[in-house]
Parts: sequence; C-alpha cells; structure tokens
Amino acid sequence: MEAGRSGAQIAQMCMLNIYNQQQITAEGKIRSVGVSNYEINHLEEIKAFGRMMPAVNQIEFHPHFTRQSLHDYCDKEGVFFQAFSSLARNHEDLIGDPVIKRIAEKHATSPQLVLLAWAHGIGVGIVPKSANPSRVVENFKVVELKLSQEELAEIGKLDRNKHYIRCDGWNVL
Repeated sequence: MEAGRSGAQIAQMCMLNIYNQQQITAEGKIRSVGVSNYEINHLEEIKAFGRMMPAVNQIEFHPHFTRQSLHDYCDKEGVFFQAFSSLARNHEDLIGDPVIKRIAEKHATSPQLVLLAWAHGIGVGIVPKSANPSRVVENFKVVELKLSQEELAEIGKLDRNKHYIRCDGWNVL
C-alpha cells in the first residue's frame, strides 16, 4: 500500500482515476479504459458508481490460478480478460507440472509455449514478454500450436487457486 495513505484513500483515488479516464473517453480523447488487478468487487464498485465498465482487465492468470469466477464475470460484463504472467515467472511448480510437460513433449515444444497456447485457446488475451530475441520469435508460434479440446480441458483442471505474483495492499474497494 502507498506510504501514508489508508486503504479508503487509495480506493477513492482509484475511483476518481476511473471517473477521469471515462470523462476523457466521453470527450473522445481516448477510446477506452483498461484496468489491472481488479477483482469482482472492484468492478462492481465501478458499476455501482454508474460508470462504464473498463474494456480490459489484466490480471495474473495461468493454469494454477485460473480465476474462473472473475473470468466469467468479465465475460458477462463485456470486459476482455487479459492474462498477466501467463508463465507464472517460469515457476517450477507450473513449468514442471507433469500434465504440462507431457503435452509439451507430445507437441515437441516447450512447456512455456503450451501455457501460452492454452490461454490463447480458451480465449484469454496473452501478452508474453521477453528481452531474449529467440524467445520473442518462439512466442509467436503460439498461433500455430493448436491444443485439442481434451488438452485444453485437462490443463484447465490444474487450478490450485495459487498465485505466484504478489499484489498486496490492493483489496481496498
């Protein structure tokens, strides 16, 4: 949490920020507003405030942290669900998961590409990052890797409700 500010003050600042962004959207200065790390209660607060919903919510998402209820809520409200940290920062628990490794071996590819293909295959936006040029090229192969419906479902069952990225102090609305 920001030093010297209470949770209520930060929540008020967030809502003022959303209000201001939506005001300049209405003025035609920007096309849409996106948010990061908003939970259902945060999105409900925007809705209750009488403002238009954000176009996108970028949030930690991978097979060990599928956020299904948030994903469903975003779909229902027309908010595009975009993954942040689809690879869970290459955490060994995820990259080394036997299901992920088996599917990667079957497709002769990396576990990382399987994770990206899974998210892409279930309609979640992905934003893979890398400073390594060869990995950037490999990340584009996600559109070529087609996982079967059975593989998508099998990976989807790996949810542990476990996040690997800390986002403390945000649950304030």
